[in-house]
Amino acid sequence: MTKLEAAEIRSLPKEIRDQARRGEILDAASRCVVRHGFHAASMAEIAGEAAMSVGQIYRYFASKEAIVHALVERIVDSRVAWIETHDLVRTHLPSELARRLTTAEGPQHREEKVLMMEVTAEATRNPEVARVLRSADERLRDTAAELIRQAFPEIIGSELMARLELIAALAEGTAMRRITGITRDQERLSEVYRHVFEAVFPAGKPD
Repeated sequence: MTKLEAAEIRSLPKEIRDQARRGEILDAASRCVVRHGFHAASMAEIAGEAAMSVGQIYRYFASKEAIVHALVERIVDSRVAWIETHDLVRTHLPSELARRLTTAEGPQHREEKVLMMEVTAEATRNPEVARVLRSADERLRDTAAELIRQAFPEIIGSELMARLELIAALAEGTAMRRITGITRDQERLSEVYRHVFEAVFPAGKPD
């Protein structure tokens, strides 16, 4: 960073500076977790990756679990935005699941996937991380449930939750299967996924 760039940053309002700093820390933490795993990504390593002192890190995050919480929330924000702007059942999600299994993923998507796998594994041992993961899952589920209720008002209560659970299992399973790198027929997969979704949500489908 040049002196001019540093001066420009210092001239920004404190709230914006703090937000930028938090973003830098989260980016650094994500790289550390992806590179070495959850446990090896110590606060000292995160600080080094972010070119800050450990004390500076603690100014913005009280613990590594707090960093994990913020990382998961950032991923959930992105997924919620996707859910809110796509047709979950009829078009986009079946095609997206097929695409994920048949095309090379970019660095950002790979980092996000590896990070969530590390956090999920840690949740089996760490109650606080498990709580963060449950909260994220509930937020995604509630967002999807509201949108599906609008399209399929006849599906309610535990029946809706059970069908959403199948969608979640397909989405998460797709992420795991992609690791194998096996070549698949995207068009055929998209068709199969679409048939599954039409079977799960057969009634009252909008034209």
